[in-house]
Amino acid sequence: MFARKQNDQPRLVTLLEPPERSSLLGRSMAISILALIAVVTLGTNTHLFAPPLLALLLTAAVAAVLVSMRRASVGGRGQSVAQGFADRECAEAGVVGESLFVATPIPTLLVDCEFHEIVAANSAVANLYGFTLRDLRGLRISNLQQSTSGSSHGEDVVPVSGLVRHRRADGSLLWVELNVQKISHAGREVWLIVVVDVTARLQLVRGLEESERHYRELIDLSLGIVFTHDLNGSLTLVNPAFARALDLPVEAIVGRNLSEFVVPRQHDAFSQYLLNVGRNGTDSGAVHMLRRDGGELVWEFRNQIRTLADGSREVLCCAIDISERSRNEHRLLEKSRKDPLTGCYNRRHLAAFQADASPGACWASVVIDIDHLKRYNDTYGHRAGDQAIVRVARFLERIVRKDDSIVRLGGDEFVILLRQCDQATLESFAARLQGALATQETVPFSYGLAMRKNDEDLEQTIHRADRQMIERRVIERSSIRLDVPREPRRREARRSVIRIHPAVGAVEPAPAVPISLEAEG
Repeated sequence: MFARKQNDQPRLVTLLEPPERSSLLGRSMAISILALIAVVTLGTNTHLFAPPLLALLLTAAVAAVLVSMRRASVGGRGQSVAQGFADRECAEAGVVGESLFVATPIPTLLVDCEFHEIVAANSAVANLYGFTLRDLRGLRISNLQQSTSGSSHGEDVVPVSGLVRHRRADGSLLWVELNVQKISHAGREVWLIVVVDVTARLQLVRGLEESERHYRELIDLSLGIVFTHDLNGSLTLVNPAFARALDLPVEAIVGRNLSEFVVPRQHDAFSQYLLNVGRNGTDSGAVHMLRRDGGELVWEFRNQIRTLADGSREVLCCAIDISERSRNEHRLLEKSRKDPLTGCYNRRHLAAFQADASPGACWASVVIDIDHLKRYNDTYGHRAGDQAIVRVARFLERIVRKDDSIVRLGGDEFVILLRQCDQATLESFAARLQGALATQETVPFSYGLAMRKNDEDLEQTIHRADRQMIERRVIERSSIRLDVPREPRRREARRSVIRIHPAVGAVEPAPAVPISLEAEG
């Protein structure tokens, strides 16, 4: 088994494994373990790995060192190995184990399973607990644990993996996460314990939990409307103000799509809103919401996309109810668009009418002009003339539809805007006007009407109706004068004029009033 060199030094020869290979395996083990130590150190300094994972890696590294030391000390069974080689392998493994304890930044210790005493610890343990390495050796593991009610200080406690409360040398407390593994070392059972200080992490988590609870209370107590939804519009959170506004319980809202609470006429705009917020990350504006009783609310909103911890995105929205403000603004707008004498719309309404109309809308306009209003003002006074104008306005209000509009263009002229009007509807309306003139239901007037053509502007439709009114008036007045005999130069004709009394309206014709033909309108 042995051969001698010229210097008579023994050369180790194994029957089963060449010594070069055995030495190579020992070195490979050492290099691998040191590499693992480097990974653990890097992970600790750069926070690449979670503390529990680092503890697991370090436990594996220490266990591997101890197993290597044990195998090196026992030697290969079934092999013929020189004692000097075994001692050398054991020494190498011991150097690796010592390097592991010194180099690792994670506190690691060995605790005797029988006596519960610390038999080995690295400097990281001393730094964490504030003890010297000499003080740590022989210290019972229970001395590091916080005493609980019903247990005496120093009572033996079997260490287990998990989160526990420990105490430093100065009495201060800390939270640690233990990774415990039972192994054999130097002929006895020991616990290999890797300690990770998670005090700062727990304080951060609890701080975040407290902050989240604080802000949730603010949201719940807020009078403003706060809610979140995903990029498809499904509601994930609503605060009580949201639920109170719609008169619904919170649990009946969360999980439903926001579009279910938006007025139907804004559903297309809501789809565009989702596209805008997904593309731009934010959006703002006003939305009309539906209450449980069918009432309508106006919310002014502002929102922003935020990314959650799991990588998903949601839209955080804040809104205020501006329904009352909107109604006030509408009233002011209506007031600015209303004629103070008659309560009908004024010219400002024309632009709003066309803006509100859908593309290709079919409307009609009817122009009304009170006959001889100037002469009536001159005869009976402007107050009586105003009463005549109001009387025509009240008559028109009785015969128009709900969605139609009566606009006083000024003086003695009105225009009626008929929404979604076809030819039959227009002819029926004209018949109603003609019947009122025949029965003297109101002050005499002339009228003209026109249907919209080829997507023309409203002003063009009104212009054509006005031209028809003028033509109709010329024809009617010309037919009245066909039997009047010719007279030289300036002549006078006598015509009975229907008088309009300020209180009772039309009365029997007065005596004939001379009318100069040149002065007639």
